[in-house]
Amino acid sequence: MPPISRLLLLALWAGVSGCSQLLPAPAGPAVIAAQQAVAEPQQQSLPTLSDVQQQQFAQAKQALQQGDFSAAATQLTSLYNALPQAAGIGYNLALAQWQNGEAEQAQQTLAQLVAVAGHYAPAHNLAGVLARQQGHFRQAERHFQRALQADAGYAIAHKNLAFLYELYLGQLLQAHYHYQQYFSLTQDEQAKVWLALLQQQLEQHDAEH
Repeated sequence: MPPISRLLLLALWAGVSGCSQLLPAPAGPAVIAAQQAVAEPQQQSLPTLSDVQQQQFAQAKQALQQGDFSAAATQLTSLYNALPQAAGIGYNLALAQWQNGEAEQAQQTLAQLVAVAGHYAPAHNLAGVLARQQGHFRQAERHFQRALQADAGYAIAHKNLAFLYELYLGQLLQAHYHYQQYFSLTQDEQAKVWLALLQQQLEQHDAEH
């Protein structure tokens, strides 16, 4: 992995976060990946939609994919108001709001969503991402853990927990466990790099103590 200057890390963090009030990320082997949007649009948990609603959702999905988050949020707000029990629609609305720089609105949407669909892992995962960005690391930990309680095979939550434990909480053994779980579920080769670098940190820590 090529070396990355701290100045570049902070610049990339600012670009990803879109909010000057968020805490800068500490330097670390997984820092760039950790600051990417580790949450994705969902089509799961959608109810039966009318033809008009299906068209509306398709337009919102296209807007999300094209980066037009304001248009996506407008379409999804209308759908979610009509179908508040639809976890997939509520999640995508929160995702669009977050990507549009409306973190507070995204958190409100997620709070409403988990109140009626507490089993929906993507919602807890996204809530954890938002909490982490705002520096609420233990709250982020709880959300990621709840995502895994809802779905033990939800790989992204394992990755987010690994990032959180390594980069923000300094709990390296816990980070190692969740990197391993993420790799076992995805076979993502990048996880091997993260694990190798983390192992070096663990060995250095053992040598110093």
